[in-house]
Amino acid sequence: MKTRLCLSAMAPLISMSAFAQQDKPNIVVILADDMGTNEIGCYGGQNLATPNIDRLANEGIRLTNNYASMAMSVPTRASLYTGLYPARHGSYQNHKATYGHVKSVAHYMADLGYRVGRTGKDHPANQPVVYPFEKIDGFTVNCVASKPPLSTNDGIKSFMQRNADEPFCLYVCSIHSHMPWDAGDASEFNAEEIKLPPNCVDNEQTRKEFCNYLAEIRLLDDEVGMVYDALEETGELDNTLVIFLGEQGPQMPFGKWTLYHYGTNSAFIARYPKEIKAGTMSDAIVQYEDILPTMIDFAGGEPVEGLDGISCLDVLYGDKAEHRDWAYGIHNNIPEGESYPIRSIQDKRYKLIVNLAPEIDYHCKYMTDPGSSMWKSWLETAKTDESAQLLVNNFLTRPAIELYDLQEDPWELNNIAGNPEHESRIKTMRAALEAWMTQQGDRGARMDTKDPESPAEKTPIEITSLDDIDNIVRNDMSGNYYLAADIEIPEGTQWIPIGATSANDTDPARFSGILDGRGHSIIGLTNTTGTSFKGLFGRLDHGIVKNLNLVNVNIKGAAPSGGVTGAMIGESTIQGVSVTGRIEAGTEAGGLVGRVARDPKHTGYNSIHDCFVNAEVAATKLSTNLINDPSCAGGIVGLVHGDDGASVAKLDIQRVYFTGKVSSAQMKNNAGNAGGIVAITQEQHAIRMTEVLCLAESLTAHTPNYFYSRRLSNPSYIEHMDKLYVPEELQITYAGDGGVGAQIPAGKIIKLPEATFRTKAFYENNLSWDFNHVWTMKDGEYPTLRYAEDDPSTGINEASEDSSYVLVSHPGCIDIKLAGKFSASVYDLAGRLAAAVTTANDHTRLQIGKGSYIIQLTQGSKQYADKVVVL
Repeated sequence: MKTRLCLSAMAPLISMSAFAQQDKPNIVVILADDMGTNEIGCYGGQNLATPNIDRLANEGIRLTNNYASMAMSVPTRASLYTGLYPARHGSYQNHKATYGHVKSVAHYMADLGYRVGRTGKDHPANQPVVYPFEKIDGFTVNCVASKPPLSTNDGIKSFMQRNADEPFCLYVCSIHSHMPWDAGDASEFNAEEIKLPPNCVDNEQTRKEFCNYLAEIRLLDDEVGMVYDALEETGELDNTLVIFLGEQGPQMPFGKWTLYHYGTNSAFIARYPKEIKAGTMSDAIVQYEDILPTMIDFAGGEPVEGLDGISCLDVLYGDKAEHRDWAYGIHNNIPEGESYPIRSIQDKRYKLIVNLAPEIDYHCKYMTDPGSSMWKSWLETAKTDESAQLLVNNFLTRPAIELYDLQEDPWELNNIAGNPEHESRIKTMRAALEAWMTQQGDRGARMDTKDPESPAEKTPIEITSLDDIDNIVRNDMSGNYYLAADIEIPEGTQWIPIGATSANDTDPARFSGILDGRGHSIIGLTNTTGTSFKGLFGRLDHGIVKNLNLVNVNIKGAAPSGGVTGAMIGESTIQGVSVTGRIEAGTEAGGLVGRVARDPKHTGYNSIHDCFVNAEVAATKLSTNLINDPSCAGGIVGLVHGDDGASVAKLDIQRVYFTGKVSSAQMKNNAGNAGGIVAITQEQHAIRMTEVLCLAESLTAHTPNYFYSRRLSNPSYIEHMDKLYVPEELQITYAGDGGVGAQIPAGKIIKLPEATFRTKAFYENNLSWDFNHVWTMKDGEYPTLRYAEDDPSTGINEASEDSSYVLVSHPGCIDIKLAGKFSASVYDLAGRLAAAVTTANDHTRLQIGKGSYIIQLTQGSKQYADKVVVL
């Protein structure tokens, strides 16, 4: 995704100079906190006067169809500041950080010559790179502060008056009317006379708390008056676009934490007398994502490529009556409760709500579990009041589909989704919702988990070229990717390890995502810079690389360097990977991995399973320091860190072999180590080797070893050793220790004639290698992994004309034909399982409702994915 600000392409120096010299108007955005629009006087409120907010409306334009796409503060404010919907800015759960690569209003408006400041509530907090606002004093920051001091406008006046030749953009972020509702004077209100919203249980406790809530709205209105005063006193009132926003609804049932109208509908008032006609109103549909583009447009900037929002300046100026066809909503309940994902879409009259987990009850820790005092009073009232019980039931237990007529039923008390006359409308709205979710990369229920950024929870992204690697993989190091084609690196290209900023970068970022080669190859990976952390990746940290062939690798690096990665950290996995070519480093050279490094966060094993290397691996350093700087090279791994008490570097190797040459240039000192599998283990006994073959042509160093080398207090022991094989023709000389190296591990090495390892019978009779799905073998050769051209069983195959399965869509069902036994899972576009069969033989029929679906078929290790539409 690109978030680049494009200024005029014509004479940019003149253009920027002109901007600097203009008397550009200012912008002030006043943002409430958890306030129901219906309580504001100009929006029909009857419980209190809001003279300052109403003055804005009388002197400007009032919008009635502005919507937060998520009814909670962090996501809403992130959308306000970035112009992106939650799925794309990353704060799609409350208090979840915005993606670090995203730009915000503080960048865009600064590029247009504005000073950008913020006073008050600072959500999303603690992200100064994404949100580099200047901090302005005067308003309380902590939104849950009890009995906070009254706000003052001294700070904002000082900000307005400073640098008079520069326009300012100021966010005034109130904490009213956020809970705990103890800041104002509730005695102003008579609990018996206030008018409760129709979606409330009417009892004494609700009325008491509602008065406290109204008292906070009074404080908010006073703060709007303070901003007015500051602008008037500085002489900037009529040269400033003032925007007032209500954020989302209050923390009451059917308000905040929901996608109901009470939660997502938000006040939007704008005043700028030079262009906005006083006392006007618009019912155009707008969303918080539109406000940043509107401000950029107002300031004279060009539209920013890649934003979701669209400038509504023409609506504010009265030049357009309409803006959007639809407003969209997203709700993820974690961390405020158990998973309860919801999506919504609405036009001016109808709202469709899709509950992705209707089989469970909705709960939120602030509302129902353990619950608020108001909610507990509702439960008590419901014991004897049918209407109260109905409201409680409707809030807790929700159907998969809800449809409301906002014109006839603005408080959404009557779900009309079951009425036959709305079937076509629901179909149209749901198709538009699903299209939006697809465009956003919205993963539906998989985004409402405790670890939503886990690569396994992300939708796999197709990679077909070097450009895809550069523009997609490198921009999200925790993504889920698969190769859909072989990728050949042009001759002469210095490969930049994924995570590095250049071919010479010695401190690359860590890849924690998934790269599934699906049997494809990356060919000609070359880096000869002689610097550290070289490989396809610089570092893997809790990452996964699988089903990939690295062909004709040519690496000349420094410690650590490996075919797949320089360093492997944090329970990373390399599975079904092959490497051919040459890997050379001063030290810590490995066919797959240069170094298995310590990690304090993950105490499990790094895994290397079902892999082989056919390469030359060499350490070139003439070191004489075995302890701190051994000259080591390993057919699979160069070096495994030792423990330091808090951090570990565990390694599990299964069904792996090396064939090729391993060498260290140091032949005269025991610092020179060459291992057929692992060169050096630094007092690290937590290594497992199972069904591992050292089939090297040669192991050359001062102290070579078949499987692993020294630096152990008890060099004959590692945690687990089983079925370790070498050809009896492979002879090594351990110059420094009388041949001890050849006996590590003592009594565990099985020597057989080399020709034995070129027979399939050896693997079938002695080992557990899977020749049906993982490995393949030709007579007289070593096993290889099943490449795409050998067998389509590797990875997931997209639909093609010669696919071995057949999908036929009928009204209300799908026919699936696939020879043999298979299983099938069907997911809607929200990621929710819609239908499944665990065992079918040749054919199955799945009953399923109308919609678009993703089908995954599994047959052994073969997997297929396809899309189908059911009418």
